[in-house]
Amino acid sequence: MKLNIISDPSIVYEQLNQACSLNAPADIRIFKGRIAHTYKSRLYEIDERTRERCVVIDIPTEEGRFVALPRGTEIEVHFATGSERFLFEASVQGKSTFSLANGSKVRVLLISYPQVLENSQRRAYYRVSPPSSRPILVRMTTFKYKKDGKWTYDERLEALRVQLVDISAGGIAVRVPKGQSRDISTDTRLKLAFKLAPEEDEIKLVGMVKHSRDDFVDRTMRIMGIQFVDVEDSPEGIRYIDRIFAYVADIQREELAATRGQS
Repeated sequence: MKLNIISDPSIVYEQLNQACSLNAPADIRIFKGRIAHTYKSRLYEIDERTRERCVVIDIPTEEGRFVALPRGTEIEVHFATGSERFLFEASVQGKSTFSLANGSKVRVLLISYPQVLENSQRRAYYRVSPPSSRPILVRMTTFKYKKDGKWTYDERLEALRVQLVDISAGGIAVRVPKGQSRDISTDTRLKLAFKLAPEEDEIKLVGMVKHSRDDFVDRTMRIMGIQFVDVEDSPEGIRYIDRIFAYVADIQREELAATRGQS
């Protein structure tokens, strides 16, 4: 159940720059109402002339038609270099033009530069967000590392209660107030507990913070991506992941039925 997260800035740059030099094809995935839509695009270059480094991509298309993506749209970018497959999360920064090798110019999108890449043979886990009518709160407690090589946590420490943004069998994203997120950095291990339905028992798993960013809507909040770890260490862990798989499938079916009902 483990995803290979590449967080070394030099490796992230090397892999992405190689793909851009090849103008590698890319799939752009956008979640609309928790249903994933995939469009075609291409990587052009890493633009370092802007105030913040960004990535230049071809404007996405669907069946040959351009797809309009407003500034701030959150996307997943999937691409491959040789036998390696990668993805990263980004947001649309705006539009520009790009000069091709033959001298012609094309319209392009500028998207945010990633802090991490996921090397996972095109992420095996679909993410869904809980319906607004059925929000999920997560209790998080920070682990501490002991000298004898064992992870532990302080039972007396009050758990931080945060809102779940999305979930997959590989991990969760949560929304955390900035004031409460200062002591939770990348690679922090957390004890997680949450219920997918009020009448069910709690799911209890261990997670590790892989990345975080400001919430695009509310800048007083941080969005943290947390990967489940040590799942295979117990039968309960495997059972919890199976339950999450079922929950994700249920939400996808609900969204698909709603989408068809509107068509």
